[in-house]
Amino acid sequence: MTVADSRADEKPAAPTATPKVRDAGDGDGKTRGLLSRLASVLCWTPDYLKWKPDVPFELTWRLNSLFAVVSAFEVANLAYTHPILHILAQDFDVSEERASLVPTMIQTGYTVGLLLICPAGDLVRRRPAIILLALLTALFWLGCTLATSFEALLGLHFLVGMFTVTPQFMFPLIVRYAPARHRATMTAVTMSGLTFGTLLARLISGLITQYVGWRVVFWVSFGLQMSLIVPIVLCVPDFPVASAPGATYPGALLRTVTMPLRQPVVMQQALLGFLVMAMFTCFWTTLTFQLADVFRLSTLVIGLFALVGLSPLLVSPVVTRVVLRRIHPWGSLLGAHVFAVAVLCVGTVVGRFSVAGVVIWAALGDLAMSIIIVSNRMCFAGIEPRSQSAVNAVYMVISFCGQLFGTAVGNKIYARGGWIHSGAFAIGLMGLGTVLVLVRGPHAKGWFGYAGGCELRLSRLQAVEVQVQETTVQAAQHSDEETPVEDVPARDSEKS
Repeated sequence: MTVADSRADEKPAAPTATPKVRDAGDGDGKTRGLLSRLASVLCWTPDYLKWKPDVPFELTWRLNSLFAVVSAFEVANLAYTHPILHILAQDFDVSEERASLVPTMIQTGYTVGLLLICPAGDLVRRRPAIILLALLTALFWLGCTLATSFEALLGLHFLVGMFTVTPQFMFPLIVRYAPARHRATMTAVTMSGLTFGTLLARLISGLITQYVGWRVVFWVSFGLQMSLIVPIVLCVPDFPVASAPGATYPGALLRTVTMPLRQPVVMQQALLGFLVMAMFTCFWTTLTFQLADVFRLSTLVIGLFALVGLSPLLVSPVVTRVVLRRIHPWGSLLGAHVFAVAVLCVGTVVGRFSVAGVVIWAALGDLAMSIIIVSNRMCFAGIEPRSQSAVNAVYMVISFCGQLFGTAVGNKIYARGGWIHSGAFAIGLMGLGTVLVLVRGPHAKGWFGYAGGCELRLSRLQAVEVQVQETTVQAAQHSDEETPVEDVPARDSEKS
């Protein structure tokens, strides 16, 4: 065979494949596609929940009850770790002082969420925002259940707290869409959910940890968060964006920061919220020491004592409805503060030697707190309707700082002087609140004084005016034109 023949028998070489250069934009395109699909899933709405501008909408009791349930299990996230800090310290081999950073981190995250996430509530569609917040909270709770290092647990608790602001997306909806005649009661129902969640979380966490383990507490919380998504998807309407066209997130943050300077009533009510929440947390944090050290009650009984604090939640909506339907919220604020001072005096004196005093404080003190908080919200219900999320953010940030203040200062005062001293501190807080209420009259526009008189009774004529205003607001909400809600007088809505 010749060389030419051997070359003829050889197969031609396969063409060399040119390496395909990956376009740098492919990754970005896939990311955008993934985000687009995620957004479409979050924004999906059943036909019966789609917003119909030509159909008047009123918040129903069924939806209000859902808001209360969601609020209860969302705010419970902030309190699950309180009774189990010593267990976390043992399992992660850290000091109890370092373990106390867990509730500190979740509270810090919650404050950040109030400041940065809540003001955006007026700029976005609330239904997909609520679903996304609940989903993120659940995912971060899942991370908490699987955490193997204490540092990871701290970071995940910060994220859990930051996204546990779902209830604050619901309160502006109650203010905007609840019938005027039921607005105070619906607010009280949702507020009861918040308080119920705080107390119930302590009870659930203590019981589960005593018999099973602390990770089961986090698994339960994860399951509750995931289960909330189903009724939210099936029941919450696709509410329209509340802000005016052209509103931006930096503008919303600026309105939030300047709100206390522009609206005296918002600042006043936020300070009252600060004082009453400081009183509330001062009592519940020092209560454990009093029951354990003085009355020698077991940990289980102390946990069950939270049930006493749940009793006022059953009557708070009824009492609030009866009171606020007859008098201006300013009158109920003043009466509730005076009532709180009297209850705290009895609880402080009697609670030194009898559990009955502690029970009186827990039951009636929490009732006074509920009336004060609902009255607070009714006082600023008509302020800047298109920026209610900013108004709510200011109120919540300042009042939540009251919780931190009451916890820190109350514990130190109790450690130095015992029950009498911490009780005197709480009485002083409510006394200061009474003075703060008296600084501004019910109809004052400025920072001080009684301009506009002191009339507190809601006459039949005013009730009719409330109904007329409610009709006007509903018409403005659902008209095809962008009718500013601010054009509707807000004073009577505060009296509803």
